[in-house]
Amino acid sequence: MKRKTIVVAMPGRIRGPMTLAAAAALLVSLGPVVPAFAAEVASGGDKISLTLSGQVNRGVLYVDDGNQTEIMHVDNDNSSTRVRFVGVGRYNEEISAGTVIEVQFESQSTATIDIDDPDAGTDNNFTERKLELYFDHARFGRIWLGQGDTASNGTSEMDLSGTGVIGYSGIADMAGGINFQDAGVAGPQINEAFSNFDGLSRDDRIRYDTPSLSGFQLSASHAESKKSDVAARFSGDVGAGLKVAAAVAYAINADIDSQVNGSISVLHDSGFSVTAAAGQQEPETGTADPFFWYAKLAYTLGGGIGDTSFGIDYTEAEDVDLANDEFTSYGAYVVQNIDNLGTQLYLGVRQHELDRPGSDFDDILAVLGGALIKF
Repeated sequence: MKRKTIVVAMPGRIRGPMTLAAAAALLVSLGPVVPAFAAEVASGGDKISLTLSGQVNRGVLYVDDGNQTEIMHVDNDNSSTRVRFVGVGRYNEEISAGTVIEVQFESQSTATIDIDDPDAGTDNNFTERKLELYFDHARFGRIWLGQGDTASNGTSEMDLSGTGVIGYSGIADMAGGINFQDAGVAGPQINEAFSNFDGLSRDDRIRYDTPSLSGFQLSASHAESKKSDVAARFSGDVGAGLKVAAAVAYAINADIDSQVNGSISVLHDSGFSVTAAAGQQEPETGTADPFFWYAKLAYTLGGGIGDTSFGIDYTEAEDVDLANDEFTSYGAYVVQNIDNLGTQLYLGVRQHELDRPGSDFDDILAVLGGALIKF
């Protein structure tokens, strides 16, 4: 009877035909095998290196809107399922160019899902996040062209707490499509009653970033519909065991005379962090100037299989959907990192309240648990 052979490829050890018995003996002698994954993607051109990355973020959402309860299987819009391709080329030590293609595909997004129509949270196709290119000079800064972050995007969302995958200042991402109920009659959705006024989001724009100087950076961008904005950011260690991330922005567009927003997050070496954000908008029409503020206290415990972070937060917003609206929300979170798997496990609970003259809306309770795996 012939003995079967297999071919094994083990860099730095042995390469070639080997009997099954010999292969088994070799594996035993080597001990436990930890798979090594090579991050290699072939580019269509020899001048640009290409990197593929992304993530899948799935969870289970429980909602009680005061009229009914439901358990839904969702894509966590706090950090959606997505894939990106990043190309980078270098002309010399100072000049480089690159491309970014990033798209998401959310099946039952937590930002738009509806108790009565779960498919309302599904686009059933890829949707654009970033389709852009850039030219960078080490001394003069970077110019971006295409669909991507405006200068002000993200300026309400500086967060060093380690809990951003389940809770941050954009609190409507957790259950944004759920309607407030008044005696069984649907009122506004959470994402209509609240906004963190986070700049001008992503758009087809031209953007300029200065080089970072001692952690400080300035940005400006322009898009269609009279959209323009400027922003300033800082990130770095400031001594006494403190790390700070902060941003502030000013924006206008066809519907907004002005919008000012910003955020700051401070993390201490002890693991404690505090985060705050605020913003106000002056619309071209109407008498109310909506605003919000947000605060979070968190603690991160290091070690073990990865950091474990706990957080509690509170936010208020006024006049976002209608004048005299008062929106309040508070929540608690825990996130467990598993470093060797590139994974975050999370659980969060949030209460939403809306006071409106002439209405008596029930509170909305949302509980979301799930996992994010990055590749």
